[in-house]
Parts: sequence; structure tokens; C-alpha cells
Amino acid sequence: MKIVIIIPTYNERMNIEKMIPVLENDVFPKIKNHQMFILIVDDKSPDGTAESAKESMKKWKNIELLSGDKNGLGAAYVRGMTYAMDSMKADAVMEFDSDFQHNPHDIPRLISAMDEGADYVIGSRYIPGGSIPKEWGVDRKILSVFGNLFTRLVWINFSIHDMTSGFKLTKTAFLKRVHLNRLYSKNFAYKMQILHDILRLKAKVTEVPIVFCERERGKSKINVKDQFESFYVVLRLGMHDRKRFLQFLLVGGTGFVLQFITVYVVIFFGIKQFLAAMIGGEIAILWNFFANNTWTFRDAKALQEQGSFLFRLIKFNVASLASIAIQGIVVYFAVKLLGEKIKILGFTLHTSIAILFPTIILLVIPMNYVIYNRFIWKTHHLKK
Repeated sequence: MKIVIIIPTYNERMNIEKMIPVLENDVFPKIKNHQMFILIVDDKSPDGTAESAKESMKKWKNIELLSGDKNGLGAAYVRGMTYAMDSMKADAVMEFDSDFQHNPHDIPRLISAMDEGADYVIGSRYIPGGSIPKEWGVDRKILSVFGNLFTRLVWINFSIHDMTSGFKLTKTAFLKRVHLNRLYSKNFAYKMQILHDILRLKAKVTEVPIVFCERERGKSKINVKDQFESFYVVLRLGMHDRKRFLQFLLVGGTGFVLQFITVYVVIFFGIKQFLAAMIGGEIAILWNFFANNTWTFRDAKALQEQGSFLFRLIKFNVASLASIAIQGIVVYFAVKLLGEKIKILGFTLHTSIAILFPTIILLVIPMNYVIYNRFIWKTHHLKK
């Protein structure tokens, strides 16, 4: 099998000069029965990364360089994948960082998983044996964990634990069937769509535990815009697959507005913020039940197990207690830590209002969608 390791670079000369000898001298000799190649995809780095790659090409003949304009990480990978499949005739391609966040000595383990029958191998940080850097701040750790949880809930996929890993090995037989020229993102979120499409193609996916390390040199290029774009891509793909989820979001959005109005009114009358959050949550839950029952999940009424309207209302409230509890607990501790009010972008807001927005978006909405589908209306039992 011809395996091409794609390494996108921008100002990574020092890392490339260290990484290539490790791959050529220490890693590749351990890999038997496969032809190993390196494809450096450089975005015209001003620090001389391409020149360094050319020097390595004189020493090792299994290295190729592909230069192009800087249009984002996703665009670089698509350029590399297309070249690896069309020009290098790769049987499999690996997405790999040059900055040693991905341990090069893990490469043989991913290849072994493919040898055992996998079509798509993920270097996973969130299975036993895997981990994220201890050096990361609490905010980045939380964002990474919640990002994975959010994706798993929206896509209703709990078999894969690391949805956002950038260390992956893919058979080109499947990658050729992915529309790489139609990806929603040219940046970090590209990986979400490729994963989504690979799953739809029924590829056999295997996760291999990896220890994800902090960069040895340079700074991470991911920013807040990339993070929000990833959530957008996940939602868009979820909505594309599920018309019902779009209806659910519209209902949830109106319930969201009702909840915030309720919270403001209740706080105005002197009620504690965590109680106001829970009362607002109950108002939103009642609205969500009536709207979802008559619109989003109306086709589920035919199920005999649904029972009477009152029974479903009680069942719905019980199932939604977790979301009310989550909102109350999060607001309680947020107020304890941050105070009654906080400033965001120059505006002073009640802490409950500020903290409820990300809590509802990242946790409550996707969690409720799973609960409603599986326990209240049980749409996954409906026959097409």
C-alpha cells in the first residue's frame, strides 16, 4: 500500500527540519509492507519552509513539495489530498502536523489499525490511553471537550469519541467519493465535513489512542473564528441530514427567547438568578413540548406507545429535568465565581443571561434533541 503523509506548513521551517529526519530515520524503517511518502503542502511560507523541504528532497527521494497560496488549513489539505490521489496514486493519506503535537512514533500504530481492516483511522485523545496537553488552559480544555460532545449529540453518534482530531489515516477509495471541492470550510472545520461524509459512506472507523502534545515551537494558528465556524459546520451538516433537527432548532429558538424574557422578569421581582434560570427553563420546556408535539414530531403520534397528551407532557417534563438542573447549577456557580453582573464587550449583563446562552447552545439543545428523539416521541422507531 502506498501511504502519503500530508503535512501542511506555514512558517514551519524549524519544525520541518526536525520532523523529516525523525520520520525517515526512526519511523519509516519500522513500517513493513508499505511504501511511505511525505507530501509537504506549503502556503508560500516567508520563513523558507519550502527551501528546507527542497533540501530534504535531495537526500530522500520519497518527499514531494506542493506550494500554493495561503487559503486556510482545510484548503491546504484538500490541495494535498487531491495531489496525493491524482499525481502520487496514493492508496491512503494521513493528516499530520509538523509541530510535534502529533507524535510521529504513533504513525505505525494507525497504519496497523488499517492493516487490521479499518478504512478510516482516528488518532483519538478521548479514549483510554489518549489525552490532551496538561499545558492547555481550562478554557481550551473545556472547549475541546464540549466541541466533541456537541458534535456527538447533534449527529447522534456516540460510537466515535474524538470528532475533532487532526491526526487521521484515510483510504483513498473512500476519500475519492468525498466532494472535496464542496467543503463548507477552508479552515479547521474541514475535518468535520470529511468525517461526516466518510461516516455516511459506511467506512469502517477505528480509533487509536494518542497523547496529544503541546507545540514544541511556534504558536497554535486556531482562533475564535475557527472555533465558531466548526460549530456552524457541525450544525449545518446536522440540519442537512435532518429536516426534523431544523424544525427543532426553530422551536428551540422561540423557546430560547421566551426563557430569557422570563428570566429578566423574574429577576426584576427579586428572585435569585439560579432560580430564575430554572423557572425560565420550565417555561421554555412547556413551549417546546406544545410546539414540538404539534409540528416537529407530529408524525410520531401514530405510535401506540406515545399514550395520552397528559402522559406525554408529564413524561416530557421528567425527561427535561436534566436540562433545568444543568442550567440552574451552571448559573449558580457562575454567579458565585463571577458575581451578579459581568461586562461583555462593554455591556453589563446579569451573569445568568450571559452564561445561559453558551450553556443552552452547547449542552441543552443537542442533549434535548437526543432525549426527545429516543424517549419522548421515539422517532427512530418510525418506519419510512
